[in-house]
Amino acid sequence: MKPATGAQLWSLRNVLREEPEATFEKLAVAGYTVVEPAGFNISELTIQGFKPQALKKIATDHSIKIISGHFQLDLNSAPIFCEQAAQLGMKYFVVFNLRDGLKLSQEGYKAAANDLNKVGKIASSYGIKVGYHNHAHEFAEIDGVIPFDILLDYTDPDLVVFQPDLGWLGYAGQEPVNIFQKYPGRFPIWHLRDIDPVTKRSVAIGSGMIDFQSTCANRDLAGLEYAIVEMASDTEDPLGKILSSRQVIETWF
Repeated sequence: MKPATGAQLWSLRNVLREEPEATFEKLAVAGYTVVEPAGFNISELTIQGFKPQALKKIATDHSIKIISGHFQLDLNSAPIFCEQAAQLGMKYFVVFNLRDGLKLSQEGYKAAANDLNKVGKIASSYGIKVGYHNHAHEFAEIDGVIPFDILLDYTDPDLVVFQPDLGWLGYAGQEPVNIFQKYPGRFPIWHLRDIDPVTKRSVAIGSGMIDFQSTCANRDLAGLEYAIVEMASDTEDPLGKILSSRQVIETWF
């Protein structure tokens, strides 16, 4: 199945704040059909400075769906997060990082997996699945065990999926296909992020060190549904790079 391709809106937060309509128009013309915001403000009930219904209207006006979003792992706030995610029409509630204290031991990662399961149960009542977005540190062994494996082994596949960031996997020296083979079908939403082999900064997709073609060839094994292009926060002209990346991605799917 050909996945839908989208853009990570946190990468575009500055231009989106200044020109929301024009930004969505450019994404739509480029061929993107889904987006993923981040930066939820729980006190103001906004995401990237927008009220959920306002952001959804802009997206809908350009035939774009808000398929997922990045949220903190917080059991107390999870119902509020899920309510906002449901208003936006999200299918996936993605946890973008763990609290530092949870990353220090195997038991910490097991506790994080337990929390992901609990949030997953809350999200399921809204028709949403919880996901987890990796960085590089989940692949630094703790007493001979890879933390990313702990998260996968101790989470319920019916409640928790994973969002592999292909840039961070490459940075950590990981072969995504090996992970897909070990945990087939658990990776329905990806982050496509390329990195310069020398500077390790984000670059346009296809111009860096990441071997996307072999990974994309195994998308069915992973269970891929949505491929989201991301640029690091300090990337120069992130919108231009995301727009130009769309043409390259089209050749892989």
